[in-house]
Amino acid sequence: MKSKKPQILYTEKQIQKMIKLMAKKINIDFPDRKTSKSLVVISVLKGAFLFTADLIREIKRQIQLEFVRISSYGTRQSSSGRIEAPLLILPNLTGRDVLIVEDIVDSGRTISFLKGYIQEQFHPTNLKVASLLNKKSRREVDVRADYIGFEVDNLFLFGYGLDSSEKFRHLPYLAYYE
Repeated sequence: MKSKKPQILYTEKQIQKMIKLMAKKINIDFPDRKTSKSLVVISVLKGAFLFTADLIREIKRQIQLEFVRISSYGTRQSSSGRIEAPLLILPNLTGRDVLIVEDIVDSGRTISFLKGYIQEQFHPTNLKVASLLNKKSRREVDVRADYIGFEVDNLFLFGYGLDSSEKFRHLPYLAYYE
């Protein structure tokens, strides 16, 4: 039996080009107002950490970086339908500009939950979502990201922060198995 060979969907170069384009849009929407308040960037662990690191280097405004760990996947390859939030501790975001950075908007449950939680608890001035990937074909909740890197089909992707059984996050590209 032959082992499956990974196929690269997006190269490191394609990802970095997309990030620069996305950051230009974010810089327009969140200009540096020369105020003491930073843009609060909330990275959804674990999948978005590489994307977040590269993206914030391109944002031309002071950043306050926060992390949450929230998921509807667990160790599965598709959404369980249940939100798990083992790390959801945030500073006061009232009256702040907030950008949530997510690896993938799939079923929509995770990002819908997080947006609702932040809006209800803190009433930020602006609340937007940047997602590396958007998988509309799997959407179960009506939610959208404001900034989308790549629209993808119903493939199980890994690399560039996304894992397959906690492996392959370190890869500089996004891949799938045939």
